[in-house]
This record gives sequence, structure tokens and C-alpha cells, in this order.
Amino acid sequence: MTSTAIPKYASAVILLRPDQAGDWRFFWAKRAEATPFLGGYHAFLGGRRDPEDSQVAVCHATDAEHAAQCACAAREVFEESGVLLAESRLTTTESRLAVRADLMAGRLTFAEVCARFAVTIDARRFIPAGRWVTPVGVPRRYDTTFFISQLDWQQEPHLWAEEMVDGQWVTPSEALAAWARGEVRLVPPTLHSVRSLFRWTSEAAAQQADFERLRFLFHDHPAAQGAPPEFIELAPGIVTFPVRTPTLPPATHTNCYVIGDRELVVIDPASPYSDEQARLDAYVTQLADQTGAAIREIWLTHHHPDHVGGAAHLSRRWNAPVAAHPLTAQLLGDEVCISRFLRDGDTVDVPAASTSVAYGVVPPAWPGWRLRAVFTPGHARGHLCFFEETTGILFSGDMVVGLGSVLIDPDEGDMADYLASLRRLLDLPVRLIAGGHGPALNEPRTVIHSYIAHRQQREASILAALREGKTTVPELVATVYAEMPAALHPLATRSVQSHLIKLLREGKVHRHANGSLKRI
Repeated sequence: MTSTAIPKYASAVILLRPDQAGDWRFFWAKRAEATPFLGGYHAFLGGRRDPEDSQVAVCHATDAEHAAQCACAAREVFEESGVLLAESRLTTTESRLAVRADLMAGRLTFAEVCARFAVTIDARRFIPAGRWVTPVGVPRRYDTTFFISQLDWQQEPHLWAEEMVDGQWVTPSEALAAWARGEVRLVPPTLHSVRSLFRWTSEAAAQQADFERLRFLFHDHPAAQGAPPEFIELAPGIVTFPVRTPTLPPATHTNCYVIGDRELVVIDPASPYSDEQARLDAYVTQLADQTGAAIREIWLTHHHPDHVGGAAHLSRRWNAPVAAHPLTAQLLGDEVCISRFLRDGDTVDVPAASTSVAYGVVPPAWPGWRLRAVFTPGHARGHLCFFEETTGILFSGDMVVGLGSVLIDPDEGDMADYLASLRRLLDLPVRLIAGGHGPALNEPRTVIHSYIAHRQQREASILAALREGKTTVPELVATVYAEMPAALHPLATRSVQSHLIKLLREGKVHRHANGSLKRI
């Protein structure tokens, strides 16, 4: 699925209850790493709507759509946690978990569960808490209705481990602190929801269990009305701002990153399109109006047009200097004026000014940000990654991406350098990879090792094809990339040529005078 696909409907539920001390806690869990959507991220219970959800009776719903979303919410919570947010004959934990097992095994549908066990779903138990649409630039998109539901002490979540793990009842302040420390990863609706709960628990409204006030706070965000959020906060003071660019499919956007709260470093303002440049300008203007923020410097990972397309505009608009590797500056020429060279190991400290955990971008006593340039040639000769030492986030440009694959073009890059650069990244204490395209990636060491293994497998396939008698690049492409559509074979050809240059240099392949190839 591409990022231009129509989002699928989904529901999510924020379970709430006060602890013995009277402090409100909510339930969340970590999505299993193997799940195809946001594996490793912390989230509330919920998931995609099934067609049969519209067949489940829901009392006090405002219309059929509202009823289907509530039914979806009840079903997803039951599947993932064994909690049934409804009246029913399933009054014991054992009975609920046994029926949940039958449901997950396909022996029962949720509609059959409702009919057999007199399940009565009341829409009033699901307090609306906003509607969020997955941002552009990610491979799976959802249109999710969020609900708040108070859970009594008669039920306790028992997670279905294939989907959710490490469930916890936490206070909003505990959750925000964990996010700030980089211990949990959150998407925009989850982060906003936690901040809304933090605001609510800081008010008298929480002591009075005023859920109407909480409902208002949850809707107090431009993206809580169904418009995709324009940016994603990866960590305190680190924002992903996807912009539409003329990049290679399946990606349609390039990730621009904004680091800091008062002094800002902007990485890869990528879009050449005036409307996208205006969106980024508006975001920086908003920061300037709110906190007096200003762009200190613009950093470029490399010279490709889908990473530098808006650099000259942003530099002129905000009178901000641009920094890049000397080779990148040479390749850009007069296209972008480079004011300062960045070399391997260069660092910059970005001080923190804000102190508000609820409304600002950084928590109290935040040490600020320290960006280090890491020279990573391979995809491009002057390619740099930027490692943020406080949070452990690696801004990887086109070394590692969250969507699509990395092309090593022999005219602009080098396969041996690329593999060496990947291995160098393994030496960094990276906690999250923020690539040039697609969502951020958890489990960075696993991801980098998979990149290396993929290239090694391609190389082995090329050598095997040569052993079998293939002697030309077209023959190698047809064999090694047999699963790839023919329309993409020109890109595959460039990749094979890059591998061959490496293999010829290493003496593993010989090229005859007539141009034919042979494995040595």
C-alpha cells in the first residue's frame, strides 16, 4: 500500500481508571515488533474496522457510522486485551479469555459472540476523543476514531501477545517522562492524547471526573478533526516535517527535520514546490510567534534534488546559512549557496530554552541537543548522516530509509563505500533511525544488519548467475531481479553495475575485452 491510498477506518480506546491514591492512569502497550503497522511503538488498544462491525447492534449510537466505530472499538479491545466494554453473560475472566481465544482462532465471529452471550454495547460508554488520519509518507494509512472509556476494577487487560506486549497502567506524567527519555515511541495522536490527559489531571476537572472537559482537551488540536497532522514529534524538540518531492516511488515525500526549540537546525528542506515550501514556512513562523524561534542553520545530508529542493528558498526566507559536506557543495555548485563545510565528527550544540512538558517541546532540565556529522559516502560521495547524542536519533538521509529502497548509482555512489558506511553506523549508540523517507525505524542495529545482509545476498546472486553462465548485465538483471517488474529494470541495472564495479575491484569478477563477464 502506498501513502496515497485511501485510509482505512479504525478505532482506538483509551482505558482510564483512578488508582487507590486517586491518581488517574491510562492503559497502553507496545505494539509487537512483527506487526506491519508501527511495530515497536506504544499505543492504545484498537485497530482496523471489520465489515461485520456494522452488523453488531449498538444502543444509543447517533447513526450507523457511530455504531460501527463503537462496535469496532469494543471488538478490538476484546481481541487485544480480553476486556469487554459491554454488559454480557461473560462475567468471569476465565470465560472472557476462553471466548477471546475462540474469536482469535476464527471459531466465532464477534457478532456471534454478541448474540450467544447477550453482549450489549452502549455507545455512551465510548466518549469521543478525536479523529486522526495517518500522515502522508507512510506505507499504511488509517482514519481512526479515538474513544475514552472508564474501566472498573472487575476487569484487567490480558494482552494477546501476537499484537500487543508490555501493557501498563501509567499516569500521564510518567508516560511523558518515558517519551522524553526515549524509552517509548509515540505517533502524533498518542502523544497529543497523553498531553491532553496531563492537562486534565493537572486541573480540578480530573478530581470531579469531568469527562466533558477531557473530551474538549482531546479535540483541542488541528489534526484531531480528521486532517492528517503536518508533522510528527519524534522526541522533545525533534520534529519530522514530511514534504512532497519528486522522489523515487514508492515514496512520495521526503522527511525534513527540525531540531531545537528556540534555536533551530533544519535538516534537508527538500521540496522544490512552492506550496510545500509555504507549509514549512508557516510552521517555522508559528514557532517564531510562540517561542521566538529562529533558524540557526540548515544542514544537508547530500546533494540529490529530493533532499535540497527547498534549501535555497528557506535560506533566503529566514536568512539562514546552509552547511554541507565539501563534496556536496561541489556537486551543488550555484544551486545552493553553502556557507559552511561540515566534515566527519563536526558537532554543534543546540541549547534548550523551553521548560514546559505539557505545552512546550522539552521537559524541565532538558540538556539540549548535540548534533554530530558522520561521513557516510556510498549513496552519494558527500553523504552525511547526523547523530543527535541526547536522544540517540540518527538522521540517516538516504543511507537507511523507512520506505522504499536505497539506490546505489555507479555514477554518483559506490557500493563498497556504502557497505563500509553501514558498518560504521553500527558503532554508534543509535536508538532510532529517522530516514529521508517513510516512518522512523526502531531496532536500528537489526535494520542496519538487514541492509548489509540484503546487499550481500544480491552480490551472492550475481556471482551465482555468473557461475551459471550469464555473461552480460542484462542477463544478470533478468536473473537476479526476476521478481521485479520490467519497468524497474533500468534502476536494477544501475544497482547490478555498482555491485560489479565492487566485484571487479576485488578481483572476484573479470571483464573480457568484448565486455562479457566471468566469475573468477
